[in-house]
Amino acid sequence: MAHYWYKRGSTARGVGWVYASREGVRSGTARWLAKKPGGTWKAASGWKPAARVGGSFVEASWGRDGHTGPVYPRGTRICVQFKGLSTKACVTLQ
Repeated sequence: MAHYWYKRGSTARGVGWVYASREGVRSGTARWLAKKPGGTWKAASGWKPAARVGGSFVEASWGRDGHTGPVYPRGTRICVQFKGLSTKACVTLQ
């Protein structure tokens, strides 16, 4: 999940907060990545410890959910990757 903002009619999207939770993750370490349209994957953050929520669930979040954070063009893919898993949790900025 990513909370983002933009001005009406603009193609720029500001990302204020990124969050993901997974079940069955051995490693509690995660990072988020961004891929601009036509570009390649870039790590938007370094690896950080994810919080164990209970049982086999872990969660990680970045940002403060305001008009802060990096700005990307519309259509950018934002993904959270947990270390040791090949699948990513992704969302596209509309």
